[in-house]
Amino acid sequence: MVKSDAGMQRTRSAILDAAARALGRRPDAAIAEIADEAGVGRATLYRHFPTRESLLRGVAEAGMAELAEAFAAANLDELPADRAITRIIAVYLRNGAKYAAVISQADQFCDAADIERAGQPIREVIARGIRDKVLRDDLHEDIVLAMFSAIVERALWLTVGEVTTPEEATEAAVTIFLNGARQPS
Repeated sequence: MVKSDAGMQRTRSAILDAAARALGRRPDAAIAEIADEAGVGRATLYRHFPTRESLLRGVAEAGMAELAEAFAAANLDELPADRAITRIIAVYLRNGAKYAAVISQADQFCDAADIERAGQPIREVIARGIRDKVLRDDLHEDIVLAMFSAIVERALWLTVGEVTTPEEATEAAVTIFLNGARQPS
């Protein structure tokens, strides 16, 4: 009996979801553990992903695609830059946490065009924020973007490690990025 394309896609999606969860808990999770979590046998998992690297690539690509879709749906260009930054962080912490184990290695596992597509909305908001004087204009745009990325990535790991909730991490990241860590006067 041949499985339908829709059935194959559901199995593939279940494997990717299970892999994202298992790898998020433990980056060295065994293939057998991932197959169990997906509710499939190892042979089925290997039919879809013949190597661990191909599985990691699949998880990273799914994460990039999900982030790109979420950013597109967030209507960032309709918001003032500071509100768009808040929305970017919230989207990233909500969607990125699932893929935290591999998203930091996206350049190793994803096509450069996919990474560019996912990151372009962020670059556009940062550039608009600088242009509109919401963000500092005395620093190069690439530096502002790198600092923003570092703060958001740290917030992601705080949520993954269950140190804080995604909502609290979003609020902290927005406050630190937009207002700095200095005590308000």
